[in-house]
Amino acid sequence: MTPGRGWLAAGAVLVAASLGLPWSGPLSGAEVPARVAVVAAVLLAVAGLRTGRDRLLTAALGAVAVGLLLGGPEAAPGRVLLAAAGVCLVLGSRAAGRRVLPAARTDRRG
Repeated sequence: MTPGRGWLAAGAVLVAASLGLPWSGPLSGAEVPARVAVVAAVLLAVAGLRTGRDRLLTAALGAVAVGLLLGGPEAAPGRVLLAAAGVCLVLGSRAAGRRVLPAARTDRRG
């Protein structure tokens, strides 16, 4: 098993489970767009891991954030699992030596 694969597998299970749980929130109709964001996050993460393009992993994390924000501040079960899956994506990618979050730019002036 490669480093980080356990975190990524746990994240995949959490994302799959989040789709089957309630996403109710104060915004009516927010469940469907939030679930679309979840599917987009999964597709971007898989593409990023398969192709080695770290920017796709960053985009996947952005899709997770959009999915979390769409339903409002209520801690619904689906949203909690999606947040946990996002944490697993970051931890698994870092353990595998991949960059999910952009690195700080260093100023290389004299």
